[in-house]
Amino acid sequence: VSLTANRLTMAIRATQELLDDTTSLETWLNLIADQEMAFKIGDALVNGLGAGMPLGMMQALSLVTVSAEAGQAAATLVALNVLKMWARLHVSCRTNAIWIYDQSIEPALQTMTIGTAGAQLAVYTPPGGLSSAPYGTLQGRPMIPVEFCQQLGTTGDLILVDPSTILSAMKQGMQAANSIHVYFLSNEQVFRFVIRMDARSWWTSSLTPKSAGNTQTNIVALATR
Repeated sequence: VSLTANRLTMAIRATQELLDDTTSLETWLNLIADQEMAFKIGDALVNGLGAGMPLGMMQALSLVTVSAEAGQAAATLVALNVLKMWARLHVSCRTNAIWIYDQSIEPALQTMTIGTAGAQLAVYTPPGGLSSAPYGTLQGRPMIPVEFCQQLGTTGDLILVDPSTILSAMKQGMQAANSIHVYFLSNEQVFRFVIRMDARSWWTSSLTPKSAGNTQTNIVALATR
């Protein structure tokens, strides 16, 4: 697996008057830059296309996409979806696995049950409820809402991944610099922030288990319903 230190750059213009008249503006700009850089990197880790940026989970060569159930209604999530996703996660990945999801699936999670009649059981364990943990759980693994997943019913609305199998590297951390020269005539300064990093799945394919059957992997998503 090869990683390339791709460059992510952010530029912020500020008038000299604003800098002179505002307390701690430079400190605030550094904070905002850090947050926006983190957002762009997070999105690339999930959705990156690999050209000049990380190869995200949804483009990984090892990704396995589990089909919807026969006759499953559009934009729904059912217990069998979850169970079949878990069955496709390689056993070596289960200890460190997490679920990441878009918040639009939460109503479906909260009402998801398995069984019939008086034998119905809740599938999802909400945070602060039965689990008394920071995150909800499915199959005992944390459920983490992120902005980088898709709306309910779209591939990528729920992803099961072992994050320890995502190889990443960053060169020198975020570098910050400012210049009065680029917009000298308009009396503005430019604040530039640069990060060089890359990431992609350590796994380059899914695996067929010794017992044969369905392939297993480190990243599992659910097909469009």
